[in-house]
Amino acid sequence: MGIGENIRRLRRREGLSQAAFGAQLGVTKETVGRWESNRTFPRRGHIEGMVARFRVEADDILSEDRGLGAAPAPTASGSRGAAADSALDAVTDLRALLLPVYKIDRSGNGTTLRHAGHAYAPPDVARRHPASVFVRMDYREMTRLYPVGSLLLVDQRARAYNGCTVVALIDNATIVVRRYTAGNNTVVLSSWSYDAPSPDLILDKRRVRIIGVAVFFQASHDTEVP
Repeated sequence: MGIGENIRRLRRREGLSQAAFGAQLGVTKETVGRWESNRTFPRRGHIEGMVARFRVEADDILSEDRGLGAAPAPTASGSRGAAADSALDAVTDLRALLLPVYKIDRSGNGTTLRHAGHAYAPPDVARRHPASVFVRMDYREMTRLYPVGSLLLVDQRARAYNGCTVVALIDNATIVVRRYTAGNNTVVLSSWSYDAPSPDLILDKRRVRIIGVAVFFQASHDTEVP
C-alpha cells in the first residue's frame, strides 16, 4: 500500500483525474503520477493542502497501517464530518512528523554532526521511535545497506545490539556510521560496502559512545523539506 496508494485512493474518492487533482494542489499530472507510484514524496505544503482541501487527516495520507489505502473505500459522505472536525489537529500532527536532519562534517581534527534541514518520518515509524533524528549517509562505508545520500532514522534511546547499524562517536572526536559488534571490553565497528571495505575499528568500549541505532532509512530526495 503506502503513501502512493493512499493518495490514489483519495483522488479516486474525490472523483478527480490526476490532472484535476494536481490542479487543486498546484502541481502537474506527472507529479501526481510520481506520488502515486511512490517515486517521489509530496512536500510538506502539498500534504497540508490535501489535509485542508479534502478534509482528511495526516495519517490518511502518510500511514501505511491507517491510511486510506489500508481500508475499504468509504461509501458514505458522513465520514467526512469527523475528518473535517479534526483537520486542524491533523496539520499539527503532520508538523510533529518533521524531524531534524544532520550531516557528518569535518571539523578540526575530527568530525561533527551539523544540522542540515528537516525531513518527514513515516507516522508509524515515528511513533515507535519518538526520540529520533535523521542522519544523512554521505559516505560509502555502508552501501550494501544504505545508498549514498539516504537518510537514516537514528533512535537515540535504542540499545545497540550485535549486528545493528549505529552512529558512534569515537574518542569524542570522530563520528562514524558502522555495523556494531560488542565483546566484553571491546567494540568492533565494521563497514559493509560494495567498494573495498574500510578496515574494522576495534576499540576499547570506553572510547566509543553510541549516539543512536539506525532503525529505518529512506531516500533523501523524496522526503527532505527545503
